Amino acid sequence: MLPWSLTICSFLILGFVCFGCRDAERSRPADANTFRYNEPDGIASLDPALASYKAAIWAGSQMFNGLVELDSNGAIVPCLARSWTVDQTGMVWTFTLRTDVYFHNDPCFGSKQTRRLTAEDVRYSIERICHASTKTTGLWVFRTRIEGADVFHEASKTDSSVRLRGLEVLNDSTIRIKLSSPFAPFLALLTIPYAWIVPREAVETYGANFGRHPVGTGPFVCSSWQADVALTLSRWSRYFKVDSAGRRLPYLASVRITFLRDRRNEFLEFTRGEYDMVSSIDGALSPALFEADGRLRSPYDRFQMFRAAAHSVEYYGMLLDTTTPVGAASPLARHRALRQALNYAVDRHRLVTYVLRGRAIPATHGVIPPTMAGFSDTVVGYSYNPAKARQLLAQAGFPHGKGLPPLLLQLGNSDISAAVAEAVQSMWKEIGVTVTLRQVDFPQHLSMVRAGDLPMWRTSWIGDYPDPENFLALFVTANRAPKGPNTTHIRVPRLDSMYAASLDPRRSFTERSLLYHRMEQHILEEAPWVFLYHDVLLRLVQPSVRGYHLDGSDRLVLERVSKDDRSTHH
Repeated sequence: MLPWSLTICSFLILGFVCFGCRDAERSRPADANTFRYNEPDGIASLDPALASYKAAIWAGSQMFNGLVELDSNGAIVPCLARSWTVDQTGMVWTFTLRTDVYFHNDPCFGSKQTRRLTAEDVRYSIERICHASTKTTGLWVFRTRIEGADVFHEASKTDSSVRLRGLEVLNDSTIRIKLSSPFAPFLALLTIPYAWIVPREAVETYGANFGRHPVGTGPFVCSSWQADVALTLSRWSRYFKVDSAGRRLPYLASVRITFLRDRRNEFLEFTRGEYDMVSSIDGALSPALFEADGRLRSPYDRFQMFRAAAHSVEYYGMLLDTTTPVGAASPLARHRALRQALNYAVDRHRLVTYVLRGRAIPATHGVIPPTMAGFSDTVVGYSYNPAKARQLLAQAGFPHGKGLPPLLLQLGNSDISAAVAEAVQSMWKEIGVTVTLRQVDFPQHLSMVRAGDLPMWRTSWIGDYPDPENFLALFVTANRAPKGPNTTHIRVPRLDSMYAASLDPRRSFTERSLLYHRMEQHILEEAPWVFLYHDVLLRLVQPSVRGYHLDGSDRLVLERVSKDDRSTHH
């Protein structure tokens, strides 16, 4: 998972003004054509190599592009690449680039101020992520995927001239990428920020300051950046995309991002019309804003509300490995019927309605989030059925909970996690199961989860890229923690074989999805998790905004957003 929650807290906003103020793009347009939003957590760098947290990804996505991208339906579509092919082995991908893409105007390009994107830029950008000197948080994206990436990374520590063996530039508009093994979700992997393309000249000119002076191919240019105050992005007049009528994108003249820390003040400013969107609503405001079913209360119902199930899942994991001391002592590891009973005893709809106030979707199907491509409601998950739970509890040898010692459920220090856990604790008590709750600091909690030190714990999985493989990988034997994300240590050979088959890029997405659905049904039967809910993303947007879109990948796409000129700014 991208460690957004940890990374945001670790970054401090540096005291600087962006050196990338382009004089030709500097003029600030009328406020009516500026999209304004706030980032309470700030932005430390706009270098794609460090784009591991949401604030940087949202701003960076206005300035950079990758070979491919997601459309409004979540499908992978061409971006900088016009087209691509993959050979019969599933290991050799050939990308043909657009020939009408230009980098933002910048002095790093000399007197011409800009130049056209070429295949060498793609090679440079991928090699940069794999180079030891970059110290990126995204090395994992390519290191185990592209042939020779791991060797390149080690060699780059001492040899600055080394090249990555799996990359071959065929001509200015064609690059070939050879993988170390077939990996069907490779295109999905290329949609993440670490795969954005950057020019060598800008990185070499600005060095460590490149993250403060971003140069890309995206719809907006960094025009000013005042520390702890605001970041302003202006329209890039040579952006390569046009709409269906042939009008060049973006529609907006600029994007203005402020760094007001207090979320309550942020919301107050939004209600006054100072912001066009608000995404971080203080939990204390929820009762005044939302009905129990999640609808906006008056007078806030004048705003547009966008909701989408996040590409994430919240769950209680259970260690299944009886070869470890913790697993050997845990009745959860020994009794599948007990794990199933705990699932049937949870009323997920009650949790969502009364504890989460509609800000989640019950996880009543499988592992794949409901808004992710590949999801199927034909996968039958756990419904609330206390009678079935009691029957399974007896089948496990603990009728009405007799003979079952108290179970321990460990959580991180989160108020929401605690509120959910207390409600679930009460539901389990109703079938005779006693559970003790324990909260610890999240870094310690996560360390204990990965080390296999807990019989049952609360955590979540946030998709790194929009492919179901990223979720099903949690149940593969080879990915056993701490080297991989399989923290429950589930070991089912048929899951491993289906997962391996799904990686063949010669299979259509529909064929791969059928394998994923079969995997989900086996996982539900084994019950390594107590499935809880999928988070719901929520955005409030001013009535004047047109073309805004929200999906489970939690992107901010502004190139087709516009504002109604008839609206008034208060």
